Amino acid sequence: MTFIVAIQLRDSIVIAIDNKHLLLKDKKLDEYQEYEDSKLYAWHSGIITGTGEHYVIDKAIRLFINNAESDLEKLPACLNISRQIREMEVGQHEQIQLSKILYSSYSENGAKLFAVELNEESGLYQTSEFKENDLIIWLFNQNIQSITEHLKTLYANPRPRSSFTRVEDWIDYYISAIAKIYEKQSHIDSWMSSSFDIFFQTKDHYFYQYIENNRNFI
Repeated sequence: MTFIVAIQLRDSIVIAIDNKHLLLKDKKLDEYQEYEDSKLYAWHSGIITGTGEHYVIDKAIRLFINNAESDLEKLPACLNISRQIREMEVGQHEQIQLSKILYSSYSENGAKLFAVELNEESGLYQTSEFKENDLIIWLFNQNIQSITEHLKTLYANPRPRSSFTRVEDWIDYYISAIAKIYEKQSHIDSWMSSSFDIFFQTKDHYFYQYIENNRNFI
């Protein structure tokens, strides 16, 4: 149910994620508890988030930070364990099975984005690294007709941190573009919020903002 837009730039990364949570009620696979809160988790090298059922993502990240000592090699195992625990509680469900994690990490050349998700062929959770100028869209509702042109514009004009004189201009550039995407898509997908958190990370710094986003961009 989560809507994520993430961009791997040459020297930095940008992650935006909506604020609406949908939590499966125990033993009731067609009923959800709904509330709004941040879906971003901090760790010592950046940020972690994910899509799928919130319980699975939350449990996996807490296992990673509190029990696996933030060892990235153990993050796939943490997600697998969390999924199995949840399936024992409520049974199998698409949202549980599709749960996957996105995280950022510092590197010598800037921040990097990685994904942890299930490899359907092997049945194992694996980590993959995104390439320069990759635009990552994770969403539940596949109808993106209203935001296609906005996504194309964003993809065609990747702007790394180094292309701006001021960091404020870099941040404003992406907030303006991404706010339009969230506002429009939220009219199509009632399981996401128009508000979102946005996270920027460079080689040495990170920046975070909550965007209420109740402006009308239509």
